[in-house]
Amino acid sequence: MRKYIAEFLGTFMLVFFGTGSVVYSAITTQSPITIGLSFGLALAVAIYAFGHISGGHFNPAVSLSMAIQKRLSWVEFVGYVLAQLIGAIVASGAVYLGVTAYLKSTSVTTALSGQSMTVKQFVTLAGLGQTNFADGQGWYAFAFELILTFLFVLVISIVTKLANVPAPLIIGLWLAVLIIVALPITGGAFNPARALGPAIFVQGKALGHVWVYLVADLLGGALAAFAANFFNKGITKEA
Repeated sequence: MRKYIAEFLGTFMLVFFGTGSVVYSAITTQSPITIGLSFGLALAVAIYAFGHISGGHFNPAVSLSMAIQKRLSWVEFVGYVLAQLIGAIVASGAVYLGVTAYLKSTSVTTALSGQSMTVKQFVTLAGLGQTNFADGQGWYAFAFELILTFLFVLVISIVTKLANVPAPLIIGLWLAVLIIVALPITGGAFNPARALGPAIFVQGKALGHVWVYLVADLLGGALAAFAANFFNKGITKEA
């Protein structure tokens, strides 16, 4: 049970602080670097805090990869994914409530319109940190997410096998770099739970497009498992 609670809390931290930074950027026009670092540092802290309990996945694509690599049982995989999805949804709900409370007490002028926003208008225009892509770019977004998720999970699978390396920091910085690159194209999910949570509350195109992130990211994680088995041959000591 401790493992599942750890996965819930870690995923909550990642999604809450990461998507919260996206919402904040809609109000203050922060750069993509700030958003990338928010996600990356939130992930690094979560791994440092809970990694010794659950392994610090906080991502169904990572858990799938670890299950294929036989570093996680399939029974645990199901529990991990459920905990991660619930954590992401609860985190997005918390962001939504935070936006609601803030807009009720403050007249917010966003960079998008220059006018004060109602909660519904804000969520429609600025969103809740959901991932999305332009119409007609579905398969391009699919390929982009698949490739970058593959690289993300592959690095995780390798560095967590190495002793005496700061794996959480490396993983967090790697996520930050990938998000900075992907932000204008797909929003940079690399994580089905992170994509699903905000989409449930925003709905519309974000929910309609979420299948791309669910399928592409899981496929990228699965492919990373086979690549990791190749690169990790001979490495037996896990960090």
